[in-house]
Amino acid sequence: MDWVRDGRRVGSLWWRDLQSLNVGEDGNEGWLTEGFRMKIGEGKGVSFWWDEWCGENCLANIYPRLYVLSTGKEKDCQQMGEDHNGTWKWNMTWRRALFQWEEEAEKELQKTIEKVKISPGCADRWEWIHSVDGQYSTTTAYAVLAKQRKEDDEEKIFKRVWNPTIPTKVAAFNWRVLMDRIPTRSNLFKWGIIKEVEERKCALCMGEEEDSSHLFLNCSVAKWLWKACTKWWGVKIVLQKECWPTFQHLRAWTKKTYKKEGWDCIWNAMLWTVWMARNKKIFDNAEVNLIKLFDLIQLRSFAWIKARKPKCYFNLSDWLINPTSCLDKA
Repeated sequence: MDWVRDGRRVGSLWWRDLQSLNVGEDGNEGWLTEGFRMKIGEGKGVSFWWDEWCGENCLANIYPRLYVLSTGKEKDCQQMGEDHNGTWKWNMTWRRALFQWEEEAEKELQKTIEKVKISPGCADRWEWIHSVDGQYSTTTAYAVLAKQRKEDDEEKIFKRVWNPTIPTKVAAFNWRVLMDRIPTRSNLFKWGIIKEVEERKCALCMGEEEDSSHLFLNCSVAKWLWKACTKWWGVKIVLQKECWPTFQHLRAWTKKTYKKEGWDCIWNAMLWTVWMARNKKIFDNAEVNLIKLFDLIQLRSFAWIKARKPKCYFNLSDWLINPTSCLDKA
């Protein structure tokens, strides 16, 4: 695996891209190196004790005492046994007679290595564990990387959505929105709950397909509410195409923690209010009143902040007129 582990800038552009990303959180081997496993053939050049040829760890780490006692610390697998009429026999020797507990460890070692068949004349090779045939491909490599990045994003999202100012059920809903795990019509179609293409249209505007990004950012109802909210706060913000980048963008608008909390309240109130309106439209056939929805966003955000910080020196009227100034007093 020197061709993966060394730091040389070799190979095609896509390979150098992958190499540059092959770093673990501790700076050691990363996802690319760990994606390969040794498929042993004749065992020539495969370290018996230090290569991971019969599991996810090397034998020296699994059986450290036996490694210390071995007379073949530097031997490869081929040198640690021999072929007898087509049957491979391991031949391990020790510096001294083993104690009883060491003999038990030796038996376990024998069971471990006997699971692997040594095939004289067959070349050893590396297998890519993320494909069925063991063959490496850039497609599977990028799929692994995308999955890892998604998991990293999930952890970041989880840490950032839990604002003590926000009610738990609303924060949980926010997390589900950012992870695209709410029952939008688009997801219901993916999950096989609704069948017709027409049923995927947004419940509020009946225009485009109702996924999280459309419902909370691009729907005509959402756009109107965002315009009203940014005008209320006296800021100009360009909404991103998707929810997670927009959430990050809103929090990056200010470096002050208390103002981030305020924007978190607006964001959560916006999502919650739109979702409630959407459900009432579907289940109760309720009409959408944009002014009333905006009023609800203002009232909910005020109530959440006051509940968390009851000694804040501002009232509802102050909040409706100048929310930014109110947060300076929080």
